[in-house]
Amino acid sequence: FQAEDGIRDQPRSRGLGDVYKRQKYHGCYPLGFEKYISKWLGTDNYIHLFAGLSKTGFRVDIKDEVKPNLVADCQKLPLQSESFEGGMADPPYTEEFAKTLYGCKYPKWSEWTSELSRVVKKGGKIAIMQNYICPRITKCKFDHIYFIPTRIKQFPKVVTVYEKVEKDV
Repeated sequence: FQAEDGIRDQPRSRGLGDVYKRQKYHGCYPLGFEKYISKWLGTDNYIHLFAGLSKTGFRVDIKDEVKPNLVADCQKLPLQSESFEGGMADPPYTEEFAKTLYGCKYPKWSEWTSELSRVVKKGGKIAIMQNYICPRITKCKFDHIYFIPTRIKQFPKVVTVYEKVEKDV
């Protein structure tokens, strides 16, 4: 409403659902980001978990409508161990994002990172995009951390890159 002094009340937010309803798909990468993935991983032969509308790598997503190479739960991949030279993941950042934006359960860090590590060959690089520096993945060591600025009043994106150092037992 507009008061006599001309100052308008700010409309109240009704949550993330209202913010994102108008978008075709939520959670896309920053413009131009995908051109760096192969460089950072050192290969074009990589698996791309939580792929959404991405165009690169062997894309895995739980949503058929985004037309991934494989429709699957990233916590239980129907793939052989050490099938890829690298891996990329852009998981939902919070439980609320998983539920509100993607209509799915929040994936368990220990499960999907174990699967990602399992399908990447020893010595391969694994990158994870988040809003923070990610903790170390089992059977991996830290390699690089990249910070990607985004729009004003948005969290930067952080890509944590690891190297797989131990073969699956």
